[in-house]
Amino acid sequence: MGAGDRHLMKRKLQLQGMSASDGMLLKKTRISEEEGYGILEASKEAVAAVRLMRFKHIPGGLDIWMDHWLEMKAKMAAEEEEAIKNKKRKRVVKRRVPKALIDHMVAWPFGSANILTPVQLAKRSLERRRYYALSSFIEAKLRAYQQALIRQYNALGYAEDEIEVTDSEEEEED
Repeated sequence: MGAGDRHLMKRKLQLQGMSASDGMLLKKTRISEEEGYGILEASKEAVAAVRLMRFKHIPGGLDIWMDHWLEMKAKMAAEEEEAIKNKKRKRVVKRRVPKALIDHMVAWPFGSANILTPVQLAKRSLERRRYYALSSFIEAKLRAYQQALIRQYNALGYAEDEIEVTDSEEEEED
């Protein structure tokens, strides 16, 4: 056992002491197939949240990112309803996630190093506090996506990433 293996084992033991709200979900839970794991929804929200990072480069963008997020959510819901009305066929393509990636997600949760206490945050500039709020929001969405994959892996023994594809996108790929 090398030094890296010991470090990984130590990290896993540290994570097992954490609660689900603090970090990664490590306990096996029973979830029925009908309930689903929310992977597709978590994936869509994570991708949309990452797109918000462009607001850090726009003057005043850190003031309006939450409004833009709400607009994006409303637009995604409207597109879903439109697809149902137009009877566009959408398929969910599933792709297995390698076990090594799941192990990495458990050992190294996304964004867990960027934690400031309210006292520390109060000492920062207004611009930094706004950026921290944006980055924390994005990290929470990405962490929720990882949690969904880990939850599925713990329940089934494997995890499948889900991507939604419409008929027109399939024809372009062929």
